[in-house]
Amino acid sequence: MNSPDPQSGDGAANMGSVDEQPTKRLVIGAALIAVVGLAAILTLPDSPVLESEGTSEELLVLSAIDEFMPDGQECVERLLSGDSPERGWEGWGGNGWETEINGSEELVVQITCDFDSQEFWFSHQLRIQYPLKTGEAAEVINSVVRSEVSREILGYFNESRDRYSELRLTDDEQRLDMAQHRGCGYPGYLTVSGVVTYANEGLFSVFLTFGQNNPCANNTFNPLVSMNFDLYGVPYEHGHRKPLMLFDLSDLFLDDSRWEAELADVVVRRWAESGSSPPEGIRETLNAKFISSLDFSMGTETLTLHSGTHTYLFPGWCCATNPDHLEIRYDELSNYLDSEGPYRHIAPGQPARLG
Repeated sequence: MNSPDPQSGDGAANMGSVDEQPTKRLVIGAALIAVVGLAAILTLPDSPVLESEGTSEELLVLSAIDEFMPDGQECVERLLSGDSPERGWEGWGGNGWETEINGSEELVVQITCDFDSQEFWFSHQLRIQYPLKTGEAAEVINSVVRSEVSREILGYFNESRDRYSELRLTDDEQRLDMAQHRGCGYPGYLTVSGVVTYANEGLFSVFLTFGQNNPCANNTFNPLVSMNFDLYGVPYEHGHRKPLMLFDLSDLFLDDSRWEAELADVVVRRWAESGSSPPEGIRETLNAKFISSLDFSMGTETLTLHSGTHTYLFPGWCCATNPDHLEIRYDELSNYLDSEGPYRHIAPGQPARLG
């Protein structure tokens, strides 16, 4: 993901939308912690929505921002179709929402915030965009997506404060002067970019990147998150199924098939095909434990592996703050994929549809 230029102009004010509203101040306190914890728990699709009546459906995400936003400053929240030409922000890494991964999302939430801290010599620029599911199991899946976005927003702000704790405003005189002096002279930013990489009646795959830079910092780790849902779960005995599960990379493969070694072999082959030299010690890095820990997303014809920033794992990677991706065709893994696992939803004859 390209990093935005914090000095570029923001064209968001010129964009139309399906729905646009300024966020309201939300009284949360300890309630936010409880809601974040609850949203991360997968329950049956008819569970109650984790929202308060009469407030924005994006309460969880807006509350995470509100923890750090001073009174009198606000964000703009918008609901856009996934293919809207008004999606993104001018001057922020192209359109400000590319993840380098193709998506087919139907709806996205887009939140824009520029504000100054009342506690630190910090300014913040937030450009947040994540997909929403419609239809079956939407309430549960959207709650999990919102929880991940909220967790990383909290992480961005807390890391900024911990990293530069000496820039806290300590007295009234400093607060009066904060318009003239912002500590390090340029703002921190957080760009959340999300896509739906695959969706049909049984499978839903989401990929999120979090491009960020703490105020004052030259370099900040950029997290990424992948979420893959089997809406019907895996078979139990007597034909019963476990409902709505987040599945791991290992769930795609046959037990005892040594699939981890095969994926490692694919990575090494890609390096040979590229004509470039792989990183030193790559075979040792690509052990079974490391392979099984990789983020991944499903596509129509390929499984995509994601490696976090500050790594050099797959050929074609560029730049320390960018994530790293490798696409592998399913037919390359045909001897290893479990036809009764989540891959059954994406096997030939199972058409994809919008999320």
